[in-house]
Amino acid sequence: MESQIEIVEFTDPYCTWCWGSEPVLRHAQEAYGDQLRVRFVMGGLVEDRTTFYDPANGIGGAQWERQIAAHWLEASGRHGMPVDMAHYERVLGMPSTYPANIAYEAAKLQDQDLADRYLRRLREAAAIEGLAIHEPGVLAGLAAEIGLDRERFTRDFAGPAVDAFAADRAMCAEYGVYGFPAFLVRVGERAQVISGYRGFSQVGGLIDLLAGSPVARQHPTFQDEVVLGFVDKYGSAATREVAEVFEVSDEAADEALDRLTAAGLLECVPAETGRLYRAVGGVTPKGR
Repeated sequence: MESQIEIVEFTDPYCTWCWGSEPVLRHAQEAYGDQLRVRFVMGGLVEDRTTFYDPANGIGGAQWERQIAAHWLEASGRHGMPVDMAHYERVLGMPSTYPANIAYEAAKLQDQDLADRYLRRLREAAAIEGLAIHEPGVLAGLAAEIGLDRERFTRDFAGPAVDAFAADRAMCAEYGVYGFPAFLVRVGERAQVISGYRGFSQVGGLIDLLAGSPVARQHPTFQDEVVLGFVDKYGSAATREVAEVFEVSDEAADEALDRLTAAGLLECVPAETGRLYRAVGGVTPKGR
């Protein structure tokens, strides 16, 4: 059957479980192709770190940076996406995650496709590179890197993007979303919100349930040239993302990615808990 599918992720650029959900989203994008639209709504994980408290993960108070670092490393061991805490004090010393959320809104005011690429770039910058994505200069620099107009970005960041973020937060409240990630999955006229980190089998199962019958999926062939095309399409991919999309082991994914790196077709960015691979020749992908 022909289905129009939408996945709305309620998210925050700093959220490690949102970073961990990237393989699932990419699997869905490759499996459903043009049937699927993915959209992001900024939720704002931490308004003020001095008053933030997460009892479920034991985060809050004077040991904030150390607690978050331990949480990110533990989460990485479960979701499989790479993190590197060598500069965690710089990354996690932010007073609020709101600036990174507003930055995505500023990018979206220019170009939706580049905004989605920008969100991915923010996640990589925080999780792997130790960049302080709460600082306006860092945010503007990353915007320019992926092809956005820096001057307009800076104007929008201080103006209409703030209102756009408030609208996104109102949408979170409308759907009862206060933790991230959460997903609004819609197939035709039927929709359901699911909260927390979910595997592809859960997301795919919900899509079939909402559709009323199994929705056709594509299964890419695991060959080096196809893997290269996948990384080139999105601009970057972690080992776990390739393993997830092609439904192979992490070891098999790394072997293919290492062959492509040795051939000069990819570059490897090692991290404390894994590796990210980037297409050679730029960071702007052909599509998300």
